[in-house]
Amino acid sequence: MTIEITLLISIISVSAAVFFGLKSAKKADVSDIEERAKKNAEINFKLERLLSITSSMQEEMKSMSTRITSDEKATEMLSLRYEELERRVSTLEKGGKA
Repeated sequence: MTIEITLLISIISVSAAVFFGLKSAKKADVSDIEERAKKNAEINFKLERLLSITSSMQEEMKSMSTRITSDEKATEMLSLRYEELERRVSTLEKGGKA
């Protein structure tokens, strides 16, 4: 009888240990999954923000490139006009001295 009670207590103890061990492991897995999900969400948010910033920078660079091109054309036109004015002044100076 004593052996049966001892055996019964041992079986109950082992069963309880296995049950609570599995329950604890499941809870730890759920907590781990939740933590990973939070980290992944933060990373995704940061990546989307970086993508947005990069896209806006690309648009700004395109507009700057367009402005630079138009400024280069304007500078070229001004240079041609300046050369023409120099030529005219030179012609007037030669005509005025003669």
